[in-house]
Amino acid sequence: MISLTKKITETKCTCKACGKVWFYGKDEERENLGERLQNLGSDMSNTGKSMMCCSGCLPALFIPEKQKTAVKDLKSCPNCGSKAVIKEKVVHEV
Repeated sequence: MISLTKKITETKCTCKACGKVWFYGKDEERENLGERLQNLGSDMSNTGKSMMCCSGCLPALFIPEKQKTAVKDLKSCPNCGSKAVIKEKVVHEV
């Protein structure tokens, strides 16, 4: 007989400071990495704008600043902000 169960792998995090438990999956990891890379690109672009005209010339005023997006830190507790976190892989069968 064919089994129709599907396995989902998540990371279970437990904060050593406050005891909060939370989970995140591969999708959140990929999304988080993409946002961090996007912020790195924005930083590089803004640095290039600053270096282009060190003396504050007029054309540099018209180059728009790239905004950074808020990135959720998966390595710290969302409750208290502590980085003392225990991580373990958990597999759920659906």
